[in-house]
Amino acid sequence: MRNKYTMMAEDDFSVTDSISAVSDSDDSEVRPFLSNSSRFESQAANADGSAQLTKVTSTSLAGIVAEDVLDSVSRHSRKDQAFSAGGYGSIASRIRSRVSNASSEASNLSENETEDVDGGYLVPKAQLSVILGSVFSLIFLAALDSTILSTLVADIASDLDAIPYISWITTAYLLSTSIVQPMGRLSDIFGRKPMLQGCILVFTVGCLQCATAKTTTSFVIGRFLSGFAGGLNTLGTIIMSDLIPLRKRGVFQGLGNTFYALGSAVGGTVGGWIAHRFGWRLAFWFQVPIGVACFALIAYSLHLPKLVKSSPEARILAEASLAEKFTHVDVSGIVSLSLMLSLFIFWTSFTFESVFSFTAVAVLFVAALAAFIHFETTVKEPIVPVRLLKDRSVLGSSLSNWFGTMYIYVVLYYYPIYLSTVSGLNSEQIGWRMVPMIVMGSIASVGSGFYMKWTGRYWYFSLVVNAIGSLGLVWLLARTYPFGLKTVPTTLEQYLLNVIPEMSYSSLLTVTLLALIAAVPLDFQSSVTSIQYAFRGIGSVLGTSLGSQIFTIVLSRQMVAKLTLAKPADVSNKQLAQVISKALHNSQYIRSGAPKWGVNAMIESYGIGCWSSYVFAAAVSILCLGSVVMIKEYKLYSTVKRTN
Repeated sequence: MRNKYTMMAEDDFSVTDSISAVSDSDDSEVRPFLSNSSRFESQAANADGSAQLTKVTSTSLAGIVAEDVLDSVSRHSRKDQAFSAGGYGSIASRIRSRVSNASSEASNLSENETEDVDGGYLVPKAQLSVILGSVFSLIFLAALDSTILSTLVADIASDLDAIPYISWITTAYLLSTSIVQPMGRLSDIFGRKPMLQGCILVFTVGCLQCATAKTTTSFVIGRFLSGFAGGLNTLGTIIMSDLIPLRKRGVFQGLGNTFYALGSAVGGTVGGWIAHRFGWRLAFWFQVPIGVACFALIAYSLHLPKLVKSSPEARILAEASLAEKFTHVDVSGIVSLSLMLSLFIFWTSFTFESVFSFTAVAVLFVAALAAFIHFETTVKEPIVPVRLLKDRSVLGSSLSNWFGTMYIYVVLYYYPIYLSTVSGLNSEQIGWRMVPMIVMGSIASVGSGFYMKWTGRYWYFSLVVNAIGSLGLVWLLARTYPFGLKTVPTTLEQYLLNVIPEMSYSSLLTVTLLALIAAVPLDFQSSVTSIQYAFRGIGSVLGTSLGSQIFTIVLSRQMVAKLTLAKPADVSNKQLAQVISKALHNSQYIRSGAPKWGVNAMIESYGIGCWSSYVFAAAVSILCLGSVVMIKEYKLYSTVKRTN
């Protein structure tokens, strides 16, 4: 099925159309984001396809059947159009480079560049195990650091006299984690391994800075540097995509998500244990040798093959000198992106004293966003090729991660608050009730990978799973309905209410990543992976910020109204104001210190506040489901070189 982005005159189709009809009658591999082509481009693509077919057959690619070869030729023509649309070199240069040098390229490629081995993997399974061990270690480390602050922030803020600046401590990390997401394109330029080592180095320096910080400013800078750990997860995902065919990719992505979940769980637990016994600084000191060890592990064990490059531009870039590589860096895109994300996080994470300040930041954010879009649609080699978002699968996958992360962050933050205030559980009891969420989420992620491996399908599966996730949030709403406190969840329900949304979200991450990568040519998979992680990061900020605002506003109004009605006649308005202030700032006050006449009113207020945030989460889950509907199902290839 052709669309407006790929439509060409009928007489422009010859060899490519014939091959495409044999391999895929429904034209499922057409890339909607690709721009119009001329007869000249079509002829070049056909020439490239012939050369590619010669290269494939001459090198005897293991595991690729005739159907895959024919399909590759069809998709290759679309790939050339993508580079034309994105400004990755002129058509004439591509023709001269590809047609005249096709045979020499085929003869000069190393085995790792031309052959998939061991069931479609790019490297032998033994080497793959070593690489994945390194990648999973980094993912675990990134997750551990992202949550270790949660149990330490109060101690840190008190020690550094930084209670008024707690938001800066958390925001600095979110900011750098978001900024570092375009690491995909930079790794295309400088290589996966150097960028990994760079992120580890900056992260380790950040941990050292936090451990030795004497002032709030110094600690905030340290957390900003530590946020480069966010690049480890992104690059780890990209490396797995480089080496593992799409058909099997979901299983390994599920394993990666499991390591991330384990790291998140361990981070908060270990951080709290260390801080309680030895002080909060040791929680950062112990990460320094871990960072050094990971750097050494990557240097020693991570030996990546020369990756398959489907364009001459990519091959030339791979062989360029360091100085030449820097000329390919999109500086304007990086600067405008950093400014845009900084303003966005500042705008959504802080409370403004005046409407003017709020509006001013909003205007600056819109201006930075406009500048970013302008640069990324006009520069030759954008850091984030936003035109890829024209593809409905790329857009749908990215938006689903945005909305999915928003609703799960609301559940992660405000379900524990509900258990603490309404159900009256202590921190240990709440921790145990979060365990099934982590375990089942990991199982769902890996299980989704196996489903795609066995069936090669994902659209209907993802639609059903995400619909179930929305129903899970409806169940959460029904069982936490706060009015009258007549529906307090049972002990079993306390363990289960957050499980279904988490399972849906974990499955979403696995499925949409594969759908995203399958929708674009090989040379763009690192860029779109970065796009998805950026959307996910923005979703976490929005989910936390908007959920917090809804909770806080509703809680304040309910607390004032209900405590005013419950106030005995002998309690003055001044005393009432003090009680309200304490109840709003410290949830533990409800169980220890609050006057008996106000306890039920406080519990009901917190229940309504939490329930309101769940309403927001359920509404966002519907948007997530709608985004999943946008995704188009493409073939999941059993070989890494799916576009060649």
